[in-house]
Amino acid sequence: MIAAFFTVWMAVAPAAPVQRPDSAALRGVQDSLDRVRGAAYNFRTDLGRASPLVLYNRAQRMRTSCLAADRALVHLDSTLTAMYPAGTPAALRRAARVLRGALADCRRDYDTAVRWDERADSVRAWAPYRLRRLEEAMRSFVRAAVLPRR
Repeated sequence: MIAAFFTVWMAVAPAAPVQRPDSAALRGVQDSLDRVRGAAYNFRTDLGRASPLVLYNRAQRMRTSCLAADRALVHLDSTLTAMYPAGTPAALRRAARVLRGALADCRRDYDTAVRWDERADSVRAWAPYRLRRLEEAMRSFVRAAVLPRR
């Protein structure tokens, strides 16, 4: 009876597209990078006029999004390692290594555990340059991974 139900259910159930593990992991990285881009855009908004408290909140969001993107990259790396025992394509490996370095810098740069009221002015000065560097690393990774833009 269970076998008959399963056979009927399979015949009438809508066919869901099967997603390969590597594409699911790549999509997770893309979603995480989109959140980093959003946090970076938000961070740049009225950077010169924002209060230290606003910068503090934006820095927390930057750091959190960079942490999440790094976790997604680690997941992608383990997925690709399992799928390609001979080794992940070199260009993707290099781009992921550069991006992970940029994300580590992001976590350190936007760490709000230090005295933020004293750092707010220096953050205003170096944030545009460091955000550009982070965005360059994300673009290089997307090109290497051939992720479609939404």
